[in-house]
Amino acid sequence: MLTKFGPRLGRFTSSFFTAALLASASSVVAAKECWLDLYDQADYQGSHVRVKGPAELPSLKSLNGEDWSNRIESLIVGPDAEVYAFKQENFEDTPQGPVYHENELQAWGEKDIASAQDLKISFGPGTKQHHLGDLNFHRNINSLKVQCRR
Repeated sequence: MLTKFGPRLGRFTSSFFTAALLASASSVVAAKECWLDLYDQADYQGSHVRVKGPAELPSLKSLNGEDWSNRIESLIVGPDAEVYAFKQENFEDTPQGPVYHENELQAWGEKDIASAQDLKISFGPGTKQHHLGDLNFHRNINSLKVQCRR
């Protein structure tokens, strides 16, 4: 009786093992696609560093042995990564220093009030930002989070 079920169990176990191995291999592949490329010049030029995710960098003062604080001008996000960039260290997103008063700024004719207050920004998978000045984050990033989607 045991020999009758033995081959079936063996095939089931083998199929299960193969499926588990493939699932494990695909998660390794996905992890390879979770990264962030940083450049110190516009249009992906100049010095470059890759941050492999997942990663939380409360400071960029010693990223790959160099100070990348207030240095980033362009970036590319890997296909399985989500990135959160902060103007302040330690992922701070509350204003420090003078408070921006929306009504007063409008009275003075300021049109881009929101960008004066933005202290963090996010980038989705596959994002290519050729110049962070377009988003008011030009050379103004001091901490980063890279999260992996898979």
